[in-house]
Amino acid sequence: MKYTIKLLYIWIVAAATGCNNASDEIKIPYQAVAKSDTASLKIILKKKEFYGQLEVNYSGLYKDSGDVSGIVKGDTLKGSFYYQRYGKGPKRRIPIALLKKDHQLVMGIGEMEVYMNITFFKKGVPIDYQHSKFVFQRLH
Repeated sequence: MKYTIKLLYIWIVAAATGCNNASDEIKIPYQAVAKSDTASLKIILKKKEFYGQLEVNYSGLYKDSGDVSGIVKGDTLKGSFYYQRYGKGPKRRIPIALLKKDHQLVMGIGEMEVYMNITFFKKGVPIDYQHSKFVFQRLH
């Protein structure tokens, strides 16, 4: 009986890990510099979604760091940045939009609104990628 349970357990673990197809994942590190501020982005990019970590360092005085996740539509990545301000205190969630251009990701700027204590980009107002603070360069 113990042998059968062990065999069943091994089969379940193998099946669960085998279903996780990592071949469609691309792990990419990026970095951006804007005057004395820097940002580091490490994302895992799939066909229709992305997730990873973002850290923004403000002149070496403090940083915002946390998780990013969202969906991929064409050359645009839209989702949320769930982070801790100054590396402590309660976590916050804000929207994030990134535009893929060559080997860069341009962080968009948009008007935000809060609905039921959740921050979103304002509907009907386009996201500005022309005046971005951070343009992430792909690291090799």
